[in-house]
Parts: sequence; C-alpha cells; structure tokens
Amino acid sequence: MVWLDNSRIIAIFAVVFLHVAAGVVIESVIGTESWWVGNLYDSLVRWCVPVFVMISGAVLLDPHKKEDLKTFYIKRLSKIFIPILFWSLFFLLWAVLKGFVKAEPLSLAYLARKLISGKPHYHMWFLYMIIPLYLFTPFFRKILVNSTRNEITTLVIIAMFLSVLSGIGNKESPLFTNWFLSYIPFFFLGYLIRSDERNHSKLILWGVFIVSFILTAVGCYVVASRKGLDAGLYFYNYTGITVVPMSVSVMYLLKSWTLPIGNVALSRKLSLLTLGVYLIHPVILETIQYLGYGPFIFYPAISIPLIAIVVFCLSLIGAWLIYKTPYLSRVI
Repeated sequence: MVWLDNSRIIAIFAVVFLHVAAGVVIESVIGTESWWVGNLYDSLVRWCVPVFVMISGAVLLDPHKKEDLKTFYIKRLSKIFIPILFWSLFFLLWAVLKGFVKAEPLSLAYLARKLISGKPHYHMWFLYMIIPLYLFTPFFRKILVNSTRNEITTLVIIAMFLSVLSGIGNKESPLFTNWFLSYIPFFFLGYLIRSDERNHSKLILWGVFIVSFILTAVGCYVVASRKGLDAGLYFYNYTGITVVPMSVSVMYLLKSWTLPIGNVALSRKLSLLTLGVYLIHPVILETIQYLGYGPFIFYPAISIPLIAIVVFCLSLIGAWLIYKTPYLSRVI
C-alpha cells in the first residue's frame, strides 16, 4: 500500500531528525534558547517509533494470511536476525574504534554488557525489541480471528493504559526480552487503523497532534526544571501519556496520504531502504559531529533540520549501495 510506504519513509526521517535534536536537549542547559529549540524539535517527532511498530502490526497482523509457524518464522525472523547479528558486531567494533580515537580503550566486559543489554549501539534496541513481537505474531493473528473488533479495541485500550502506567518513573526493564510488552498495543493498533474504513476528521487529528506535541514539550520542561532532565524525559517516552495520542493521530494522518512520494515505484524503493537508513545513520551523524559540524555549529533552529537532511540523504545513499552489493544486501 502506498500510504504504508510513505509512512516508513516519513517515520525514518523523523527518527534521524529526533536523534539530531536529542543531542541539543541533552547538551544544553535546561530552559535556554538552544534547549527549547531542541526540546520542541524532539517533541515534534516523538511519534516515529510507535508509528514504526504500528506499521509492522498493519503489515503482519493480517488474519487472512495462511502461514504455519515454520513458514512464518523462516520468512520473518531470517530478515531480522541477519541484520541484528551483522550490525551488533559492526557497532561493537565502531565503539572500539571511537574508544581508540579518544584514547579510551574499551574492555571486553564492557562490550559484552552492551551486547547482552540489547544495546550494542543506542538505536539497536528497536531490533532487539521487535524480535519477540515477531515471535508472538502467529498467536496474535489467532486472537484477531477469534475476536470482534470491539474486543480487540478493548484489549488495546487496557494494554495501552498499562503501558502508560509502566512508563511512569522512566524506569526501563533491564531485560530487552521484556521491552516488547509495552509495544503490543501499538502493534494491534496498526491492524485496527489499517482496517478502519471510517473517515476521521483531519481537523480533529491535527488538533490532537498539536495539543499532544505542545504538552510533550511543556511537560518535559516543567518536570525537568524542577526534578532534573532525567525525570522530564518521561514525556519523551514512546508510551508516555502525551506521545500515545500524538502517535495515533499521526498514523491516521499518514493513512489519509494516498499519493506516493514522487511516484509509486520511487516510494516503494525508498521504503525498502528504511531499515538500512535506520541502521546506518548513527555512523553518519557521529562522524559529522566528530568533524566539528554538530548542531551547535550555528543556530540550532536551522542546524538541526539541515544536519538531519544531510544525514538522511547520506544514509539513504549508503543503504542503497549496500542493497546493491551482492551478499551485503541481506544485512539491511
């Protein structure tokens, strides 16, 4: 579907944009102009990861697909295990290289902890999180087959409520095998939104998005200024009380975007490269920052989107080159 291809492309750019803006939030003094710029930009795209999970649910939770467990696991898990293995090793070596450049050698124990934690690099957590969702997908499909839409909606509401509650306090489970639990409602939401044939008011959807965006930015500031940035970052949680409605509204808005980016063929090709962009972009971003061209090189309101565009385009080129290289294409 064109809107799903569009959604992947927009969501991956939002991920890159978020990671550029996040550095400004973390490295600036709370309440300063640069901090507010970073906070506003970061809050604006907090929907990106939930939308990716919803896209996966929209594609995989098709109750009409007839696949036995073996067929499903071979088809889906093979597509995720090879990238995880390759890029986990790559980013451990990348960490070693950065440590060497900084004259701060890393121990094997440190590298082992990063791997076991499910974060060989900060962005790799998403791939480790999504594996259990894939493992449970055949069973989730059976729930859909044997449930009414109202029952699934009720399940999503209850599960989302529990996910929001679990996110209060900003405490992440130390086991990456448990991370997927908070994203199950988004996974089912993807199916519900894809199969929803009603026409929802764009005015209301935009209103929900704008209000959620403002509350995210303001909430982060209010709590961070009183209790510190770590506490304020609760409002950045993907299952945070303001990010959830923002994400749902964005998914519905993306569904209403039926025109392809460029043309259908281009939109499809770009969509196929989104995983590659996700995996590669931290290397591009960190290299640019190491060369002294980070978001503080000039006014962040301009530098953040500019750097995000450059990183996105270079990552897209890198992903395309890998995709066109024999044998390497399987790692993205």
